[in-house]
Amino acid sequence: MATQISIAKNTLILFLFTLTILTTKTAFSQNCGTTGCARNLCCSRYGYCGTTAAYCGTGCRSGPCSSQNGGGGGGGLNADPRDTIANVVTPAVFDGIMSKAGNGCPAKGFYTRQAFISAAQSFPAYRGTVAKREIAAMLAQFSHESGSFCYKEEIARGRYCQASSVYPCQSGKNYYGRGPIQITWNYNYGAAGKFLGLPLLTDPDMVARNPDVAFKCAMWFWNQNVRPVLDQGFGATIRKINGGECNGGRPAAVQSRVNLYLEFCRLFGITPGTSLSC
Repeated sequence: MATQISIAKNTLILFLFTLTILTTKTAFSQNCGTTGCARNLCCSRYGYCGTTAAYCGTGCRSGPCSSQNGGGGGGGLNADPRDTIANVVTPAVFDGIMSKAGNGCPAKGFYTRQAFISAAQSFPAYRGTVAKREIAAMLAQFSHESGSFCYKEEIARGRYCQASSVYPCQSGKNYYGRGPIQITWNYNYGAAGKFLGLPLLTDPDMVARNPDVAFKCAMWFWNQNVRPVLDQGFGATIRKINGGECNGGRPAAVQSRVNLYLEFCRLFGITPGTSLSC
């Protein structure tokens, strides 16, 4: 009888111990891709919250990421210093960026700081502090893609329709580049629209009519496709946005992106890290 009681007691203790671990793991495994993390937690490369090197190290998306273990060993775009996106992109900074768009630019006055900040903060990763390198990289890519925010629509416009059972092209609609990151192709418009709750597949022109939608689409593409490779350096972001430019495809375009990134790094008083080109 004593033996049976002892076994039952040990079983209960083991059960409670396991339950504690599972509860703790659940608390720290919150999906930060949809809800964000508490300020003291890191969002890991796989989209979960925690405090260990597995969360704050290589590939850490947001939060107190380690500048030594995370962000590609200090060379990636997740390295410190960090601040809120509103503090970094002040009205003066934003106006300075927009001043490069001449009076003859089709998008002159279209892009606003309010739309940019609002679009960024609609994603959990940007509601707290963000690595200044990431902000510099983002603005550099947006600037290059839109011709220093001169354009809200691609100059050479095409159909850009690829057969898709999920996001089929709509009659009379073209899916050429629009917005600050020149979102292109029906499958991107469809996926962005589904995520944002907007009818972009049937009304792609919405991206060029509304600055809030334009920046939200750009932020969607950045979070979905670019953010996962921030730890690899600025060059990896070029490859994700337009890989055809890499490996000698369009060296001048690659250099333009790099030059813009370096310009923003100087503006923010930060070092650019390594692996700048693709």
